[in-house]
Amino acid sequence: MSGQVRMLDGYIVREQNRAAAQWRAVCASDDALRRRVEAQLSDGRLPPVQGISKSHRGTGRPCIVCRCPIESADVEPEVAHKTCYKPWREASLARRKTT
Repeated sequence: MSGQVRMLDGYIVREQNRAAAQWRAVCASDDALRRRVEAQLSDGRLPPVQGISKSHRGTGRPCIVCRCPIESADVEPEVAHKTCYKPWREASLARRKTT
């Protein structure tokens, strides 16, 4: 029985961590996220999005934008959360249009 309890405890901790990461990604205002992406693009910490991305289930790797893990329940376009990818892509497209 204690093995099942440990498995359940591990599951609960993973789900809490996943929910916390999603909460941080969702709660960050769009403007704050856009400013963060713009700053990262400007100083070279974030490469511009190129071409068309393919989405797949999260791999547990950290998001290139917010650095939180992308869990398997999340959609991962490129190496970012879906909510982080959208402003990254938009800022990258806007930069290409101005250059």
